[in-house]
Amino acid sequence: MIINSSCIILNNISYGESDLIVKILTQKKGLLSFLIKGGQKKKKKYLQPLMNVNISFNYKNKSDLFFIKSIEFKNIINNILTNYQKRNMALFLCKIISNSISINQEDSKTYDFIDNSISWLNSKQCSGKYFELWFLINLTKFLGFAPDYLNKNLSANYSFNPQSGEFCLDQVSNRTELWNTKFSKYFYNFLITNAEDLDKFSLSYNDYKAFIEKVLNYYELHISEFNYKKLIAIYTELL
Repeated sequence: MIINSSCIILNNISYGESDLIVKILTQKKGLLSFLIKGGQKKKKKYLQPLMNVNISFNYKNKSDLFFIKSIEFKNIINNILTNYQKRNMALFLCKIISNSISINQEDSKTYDFIDNSISWLNSKQCSGKYFELWFLINLTKFLGFAPDYLNKNLSANYSFNPQSGEFCLDQVSNRTELWNTKFSKYFYNFLITNAEDLDKFSLSYNDYKAFIEKVLNYYELHISEFNYKKLIAIYTELL
C-alpha cells in the first residue's frame, strides 16, 4: 500500500558508506524507520532534526524498515537551523519524541501538536525561552498521563504526585514523593499556558534545572524504557 504523508525527521544513523537509517514521525502511520539509499548526500538538505517533509512510501504491516519512494520539503525550519539554542533544543526534543511515542502508533492529534509546536519554535516571534519545558509538559496531554488540572482551585495549595499523576491538597498528604507546592504550581502553570506566552514566565536557574529533571523523571514513571538519566545527560550537554 502506497502512503503519502506529512512527516517530521527525528534522527538518522549512517548505514554503510552512503546510506542512512532515518527515524521519522509520520502523520498517517506514526513512528517508523526508513532506509534511505544515498541518504548521506541528502542529509544536509532534507534530513535535519525536526525538518518537515512530505514523503511517499510503500507500507507493509509486518515490516520494521521502510523505503522512501519520494521526498520533498513541506516547511523549511530556517530559524531553528540558524539559531544555536533552538538547534540544540531540536536535537533534545527529537530524543524525547523518539523515546515517548510507540512504533506504528497512529495518532493524528499527537502529530498535529508536535507539528504546530515546531512551527512556533521555528518562528522569529519565539525566543525559545522555556520552550522545551512547555513542550514536555503539554505533550503529556497526548501521551495519556497528564494530570487532571482543569477543575483545580488556583487559590488552594496543591502538591503534585508524579507516581499517580495527580494534584492533591497539601493538608491531606505529607508523602515524600510529592513535589513541593512551588514546583507543583510551575507544572500547573505550564499546563494552562499557551506557547506564545512563555516569555511571561520567570524561573531561577536552579529552579529551572531542578524542574526539568522532575519532569523527565515523571516521564520515566509513565513510559516504559524511558531512560531518565540518559535524557538528563543529553539535556545537560545540549542546553
